[in-house]
Amino acid sequence: MASKVFRTPVELKNYIQVLCDKAIKATVEEAKKQLTKCIDEQYYKDPEFYPNVYERTEAFLNSATGQLLSNNSAEIYIDVEGMHYKNNFNAMQVVTWASNSQHGANYYQTSTPDFWSTYIEWCNENLIELLKINLRKVGLKIK
Repeated sequence: MASKVFRTPVELKNYIQVLCDKAIKATVEEAKKQLTKCIDEQYYKDPEFYPNVYERTEAFLNSATGQLLSNNSAEIYIDVEGMHYKNNFNAMQVVTWASNSQHGANYYQTSTPDFWSTYIEWCNENLIELLKINLRKVGLKIK
């Protein structure tokens, strides 16, 4: 097993921070994939709705993104700025409707659980363990 020598506490801190950043980035990627999966399963594959009046662009499906904010923190979110629709739909309105299990208007309500609730539940159940796994993968010993 290779060893690393640190001459100062700052060197150790910086080294550990690099490893933490790698683990957090890997966790963000997995969390983005899960958000996309929730959007796909709860919205695009909603069994109670099929869009027969418009063609889906998948702009919403491909909108999950994430980034490191600072040391040891990140965010995963829907990039509404990157969502563009030909039919004058407002991207934020689309996300709001989807957050309420609605499709394209308030009156297209379904009983399928909304994507955000499903995603938040997944995060609450899995995200900490996923981060621990990724911290171990970069070489940090985590309980």
